[in-house]
Amino acid sequence: MKKLILVRHAKSDWSNPLQKDFDRVLNTRGLNDAPMMGKRLLNNNFVPQLIISSTAARAKQTSELIANEMNYKLDVISFQNKLYHATPETITYTIEHVSNEINCLMIVCHNPGITLFVNSLSGFVTENLPTCGIAIFQLKRDDWQMIQHCESKLLLYDFPKNKI
Repeated sequence: MKKLILVRHAKSDWSNPLQKDFDRVLNTRGLNDAPMMGKRLLNNNFVPQLIISSTAARAKQTSELIANEMNYKLDVISFQNKLYHATPETITYTIEHVSNEINCLMIVCHNPGITLFVNSLSGFVTENLPTCGIAIFQLKRDDWQMIQHCESKLLLYDFPKNKI
């Protein structure tokens, strides 16, 4: 069965109000939270075979910092513009086009789309996936193209301030 790891980017820096949203990088908290969440994923044996991330600076940094903790090669992260402020439909489309040879997939993107997508998989999970929050699902089918039409089970819901 397929495992899907959904991640909202870590906390970003708002110190420059004139900076374009797309170019905002992580703040100190975000730079600390992303590696911590990568370690949690590794410690729970949730290591993706493929990471697909938004191209926004904060999402790129988040995916790279998480990947570093899992010894995932940074040059094979797939950065896709369409995941910047993606709708649940765009996230679905992205997943549907992943090779079925991949059994564990990670998507890193933004709210509100990521929260809405998480909730679409198994009913209401959260009102707001926190920054650097993670939801991991096991799909009841072995076909990414069927993601809209298959049952899923929430395996893990975690975020940096969660005391586990």
